[in-house]
This record gives sequence, C-alpha cells and structure tokens, in this order.
Amino acid sequence: MKILNESQHEFNFFLNTLPSKRLIKSVQEKKFDALFLMAMIWLPKSTHSYLTKTKFSVTVANELYALKENALDQSYFDNLDELTKAGVLGYSYKFAGYNTDQMFLSNVHKMSLTRSEVHVARMVLFKRAEIGIIGNLASQYFKKTKTNTIDMSLLYKSDIPDQIYNTAFLVNQQSSTITAYKFDEVLKLPTVKNKLNDLFKKYGIDSSVKPW
Repeated sequence: MKILNESQHEFNFFLNTLPSKRLIKSVQEKKFDALFLMAMIWLPKSTHSYLTKTKFSVTVANELYALKENALDQSYFDNLDELTKAGVLGYSYKFAGYNTDQMFLSNVHKMSLTRSEVHVARMVLFKRAEIGIIGNLASQYFKKTKTNTIDMSLLYKSDIPDQIYNTAFLVNQQSSTITAYKFDEVLKLPTVKNKLNDLFKKYGIDSSVKPW
C-alpha cells in the first residue's frame, strides 16, 4: 500500500486484514472498495455479479509438499486420501471440492487447519502432517528469505498442484471510490511498476506476475 500511496495522490489505499469468514461477510454486505489479489472462485457466486477484476494479475498455485525422507518419488502423491494434510483455515482446496468447513476437512480429508502457510510448512517439517498445501508465492518467499525455521530444501513437491488460480484486485462495482480501470492505471504508473517489480524480485515471486 505504501508504494501505491507514495506514487499518486488521487487515492488513499489502506489494507484491512480480516479472517476468512469476516472477509466473506464484508464482501456479501458490500462493505469494501477492492479486494487484495483474490480469485473469484474463493468467494460465493452471489457476489460475482458486482465484482470486476483488474487486468493486473498474479498466478497462484496451491502446491503439495511432503518430507523428502518420506516421498521417494511422485507416486507418494497418488492417493491423497490416505495421507494426513495441513492447510490454512478458510482457504479452499480442489481435492476437497472447495468445501472450507473445518469439521468436514478434518473428518473426511484428515486435514489440520492453521493460521498461515508458515505454520503449514512447519507442520510438515515437524512431522505433524504428511502433506502440506502451500501457495507458490509463499514457497518462493520461504526459499528466498531462507528462514531458520523453514528449510524448503527438506521438502519434496508434487509435479501437479492442487489448483492454479489467476488472482487480481477485485473491485466492488457499486463503490464510488475506484473502478478496476482506475486501479490498473495506478498500477501502470512508472514509479509503481518499477517499485513493485523490485519488490517482486526481492521476494522471488516475479515469475508469477503477469506482465503489465
């Protein structure tokens, strides 16, 4: 948000972080101007009619990871039903039919839900789950920053992700504050583009960003 605000004075951007249930409720009540890099499929179909995507987008893949000492080859991922899994509370997964109910995921898919992908990676590394579902942006960030508690070199990735999404800024068409077109105009400002490109490279996610 700092990059967007420093580069222009027409709009004042600020980010309000919400838990998934509160976020969906806010979207259904239309109490927002724009959503930060989301896919339509993550939201109820009833909200799609008043959402518009920016052309700027970032590709997000939900990748499957296991400990290398357990997964000798790709066949390890052939039958996910038999494996315990870790994911993020509120996130939707293709293998579970996009059902986000915590009890359903626990009982049917042997899945433990946690607050973030940092915790998902730790659960696999500490042998509390056999499979961790981690987004490609998070995994690239972990590799780039090389934190003491998350060593991605110990994990083995499935060649086939659970799902691939194109995320964008989703703008509320009924908001009078900003349109998707104006949002794209801000993102295309030279100062914004240059700073964002530097930021994406810093955290190793530039390959996932669709060129402006």
